[in-house]
Amino acid sequence: MTQPASTPTGSPASADPSIAWLVARAQLPDDVAPLAAASADGAALVQALVADGKTPEAFRVIAAALPPREGVWWAWVSARHATQLAAEGAEVPAKLAAALAAVEQWIANPDDDRRRAAWAASQAAGLETAAGCAAGAVFFTSGSIAPADVTPVPPPAGIDRMLTGNAVGLAAAVHAEHFEALAGAYIAQGLEVVKQLGGWDKAIALSRDHFQAQQERHALIIAPPNGGASATPPAGR
Repeated sequence: MTQPASTPTGSPASADPSIAWLVARAQLPDDVAPLAAASADGAALVQALVADGKTPEAFRVIAAALPPREGVWWAWVSARHATQLAAEGAEVPAKLAAALAAVEQWIANPDDDRRRAAWAASQAAGLETAAGCAAGAVFFTSGSIAPADVTPVPPPAGIDRMLTGNAVGLAAAVHAEHFEALAGAYIAQGLEVVKQLGGWDKAIALSRDHFQAQQERHALIIAPPNGGASATPPAGR
């Protein structure tokens, strides 16, 4: 997986700083620069992306703006709805049901055991499913991505948000003929979560704080030893 850039490089210079941050965190393509520059806030950017046929990018923008728990909740709601819809009244496949249950349990009590259980459920369901992708997002919100009995390795910053956006995209795609309607419903739900957090500025501030904390923890792990000195021992004489 590619770690998101630490600064909004490539973001349009004329865009609002919060918009530029969203563009960078959501890893939007260069051709969104005019849309970003013309957007007053995240909601306007989301609407502009949808109108321009870039709905998957709109999912990523919302995911980037949400703190981990709220983002996972959004992905879970979308994945649960889509999974039930795809089942068409039949029983939901056990692996998908287990992944959704694992996410729900982590949302209710986000401890490390439930975080790791969500990853196991994600692997069983598959990251190509909305339920599996939502469960995978849980794993990258915090803690260590290494086995529990070895030196902790913090997750790269932003991976959880990318998986959250992917989960919602997979949920909307469960019925291709209804993609537009499902995408609209899931986007509306995501925008409501932003609203409940107090609006775009507050949501982004919470998301940014978590991203920067993740980034700092991960940097400490990957930094060279001895304060930046070379890890290569001097040649023997």
